[in-house]
Amino acid sequence: MHRQVDVVVIGDGPAGSALAAALVRRGGDVVLVGADAPWRATYGTWADDVDAITWFDTNSIWAQRFESIAVDAGGRRCLERPYGVIDNAALRATLRNDVDHHRAHVSEIALAPAGSNERDRVVTSDDDVLEARLVVDATGWPGWAADGPGPSEPSPPRQTAFGVVFAEPPAGRLGEPMLMDFTSAPGCDDDGIGPSFAYALPVDDGWLVEETVLAAQPAVPPDALIARLAARLAMTNDELLASAIRTERVDIPMGGPLPDTASRLLAFGAAASLIHPATGYSLATSLELADPVAHAIVAELASERVDHSTVWDAIWPTSARRTRVLHDYGAQVVLGLDADDVRSFFGTFFDLDVDVWADYLRITTTPKRLARVMTAMFTAAPWRLRRLLVSQNPLRFARLLRPG
Repeated sequence: MHRQVDVVVIGDGPAGSALAAALVRRGGDVVLVGADAPWRATYGTWADDVDAITWFDTNSIWAQRFESIAVDAGGRRCLERPYGVIDNAALRATLRNDVDHHRAHVSEIALAPAGSNERDRVVTSDDDVLEARLVVDATGWPGWAADGPGPSEPSPPRQTAFGVVFAEPPAGRLGEPMLMDFTSAPGCDDDGIGPSFAYALPVDDGWLVEETVLAAQPAVPPDALIARLAARLAMTNDELLASAIRTERVDIPMGGPLPDTASRLLAFGAAASLIHPATGYSLATSLELADPVAHAIVAELASERVDHSTVWDAIWPTSARRTRVLHDYGAQVVLGLDADDVRSFFGTFFDLDVDVWADYLRITTTPKRLARVMTAMFTAAPWRLRRLLVSQNPLRFARLLRPG
């Protein structure tokens, strides 16, 4: 088959499906290309961020939802902010409705010369050829054409986790929804892994408990966390694995370099580094940005010659790039903290007003509002933590807090 369309989105995960759906909603002629693999990840996210999305109905996409969730960082806190787990099947069905979905892998992308009116070509694994005015890579980090970081570019820090799903909630603190439990796993202080936390909440097939390293460079292999999780649950490794309905391994790049905005191959979602460098969250951001990015694409398609830079500006506007600098600074600070300092950091952070700390957890927060959070954090922090917050570069830290 040989076919001409306006837009080809490669990658049919949540980000690509969301962008394709938003384009269809705006009247775009789009084909979503992907192998239709299952969405197996557990997507937990702040529910109010998803509730604020208006371009599609988000009411039916929740598997679980809580009005509050606990954190233990030098003491237990109840965070009065709604949190939920996405129903992957419901989200998938909602986003894929009315989308032209070509179920295949991409075997080749041939981009037209810069400045030309020629179409880009996408060749699929079933030998179909799609010619498009725009191609968007939504295949996840590091992107379809990337081989990973170059020899002079370090890999980004990675968040890794090992989790088990039990038939019933375990006894104790991990039998309630828990965002972060930074209490030490018994007997594991000298295992050389560094700070980690437990994450627990109900999922479709039971109760998930994960041991997570927020960020490490080099990454901690997920299976290295089995012993910590077992110790936390007062089990042996064998008992933990034998009692699990299933296991889950997580490996997420924390941010990564921003994409090359001179490229004709656009990117979206994790392929565009739309991953929060301090949390690893990305789903809500991709769902939120799908509509404004689709709007920019449709507006450009109305022109005789598509200006890719205009679409890139919708994906990564200047304000978001400045916000990213602030987030990157914060992520590097956390990367250098030991277990006690991590508890102090997150205890101080979550003691801020919820509307203050919530801003820090959004990629789309303006630089001015993010600087407000960082200033509040510095002011509230004990002296030892203050020194650590500015340890990378005090002058740079001061400049970052004046982003306007």
